[in-house]
Amino acid sequence: MGKKPTNPLLLVVIFGDIALYGFVSSMRGVTFPLVKNGFGASYNEQGLMTAIISFTAVCFCIIPGMFMSRFGLKKTIMTGFVVMILGMASLYTAAGFRMATALFLILQGGFGFFEIGLNGMGVRIFTVKSGLMMNLLHFFFGLGATVGPRFAGFVVNRLELSWQHVYPMALVPVFLFLAVSLAARFPGRMKDEARSVTENKESSVSGKPAEAPDQIPLGSALKEPLVWIIGLIMGLVCSIEACSVSWSGLYLQDVFGLDPATGGAAFVSAFFLLYTLSRLLGGFFIEKIGYLKVVLIASAAITVLLLASFVLGKPGIYLLPVSGLFVSPIYPTMLAFSVGIFREKAQAMSPAIISIAFVLNGVIQYGFGLSNRFLGAPWAYRSCVMYGVIMFFLVLKLRKMLKEQL
Repeated sequence: MGKKPTNPLLLVVIFGDIALYGFVSSMRGVTFPLVKNGFGASYNEQGLMTAIISFTAVCFCIIPGMFMSRFGLKKTIMTGFVVMILGMASLYTAAGFRMATALFLILQGGFGFFEIGLNGMGVRIFTVKSGLMMNLLHFFFGLGATVGPRFAGFVVNRLELSWQHVYPMALVPVFLFLAVSLAARFPGRMKDEARSVTENKESSVSGKPAEAPDQIPLGSALKEPLVWIIGLIMGLVCSIEACSVSWSGLYLQDVFGLDPATGGAAFVSAFFLLYTLSRLLGGFFIEKIGYLKVVLIASAAITVLLLASFVLGKPGIYLLPVSGLFVSPIYPTMLAFSVGIFREKAQAMSPAIISIAFVLNGVIQYGFGLSNRFLGAPWAYRSCVMYGVIMFFLVLKLRKMLKEQL
């Protein structure tokens, strides 16, 4: 029996929801510097805030991963909407840096359910030309992320409102996509596959029912070495991407005197514009060139571009957004790679992979704050060169591990 075609409304939901996720999450490139400046926070406090938010994201990968295994994709994504709406609405009441941090944690919780639910659905339904389709999926994230900083800048500069107004005003599209998502029919759980697995020899000997491919416990997934290496690569590229969004505004402000609400917003939008174009057009090349080869090339390009930009000083500012072209394909391409490696188990493996990535990202985010505090204002962003080098060698290690398994 052939594979059933994907419901068109479901495609609208997955592409629309991830665009919404990009729209809301990218506004931090404008709001984070304004939060720091508005409440007089130090670099250490800013680094601690981003680290806490990143570690919260880890918790909200593990929890949604278990939640998705028990309740399915639709309830996971709907929970993400509820938590995100609560966080966005409550940020209006932020009266201090610590309170703002606590409210951003709620918002991050919603992002966690979206991250697991939408990527889980992607690896579930995009089983043909996974590299193309996962990059297309994340293209829509970049599309939303291109608009987010501009929207935040518009609210602050044109409407002359505070950053606290940005998130509540963005609730209109959130409720729109919530309504569409509620109307869609999501994929069910893999119960039929579980029954077929019970017929294998191991189940016959043990007498225990086998788990469905989408219900593998997180602990079991974490015992797989390939899960770790894929997660570490994704964590490094997440850190470079997050630094480009969260720390670039502070870098441009402190080193070159640019206003985060204008120059910073323009930088983040330019970064995400190239980032988005790469995901729109890059999937076709990824399918032809090969997943790991593309990730290896992109890792090298990120390192060279960032190094050249920082060496050149102010003229190098214009090279920094170009790194978005090469940051862009790594995360979705590694998820697509996991589909080929883990096949029907990919949906269950994805929460473990993403959790590892977010743990590493959290550690590095705190490191960015310490770098700025002890080494000086430019060094959080400059340290991305080192992470690009590490990522390059991890891809080489992954390729070696795969050859040894053949």
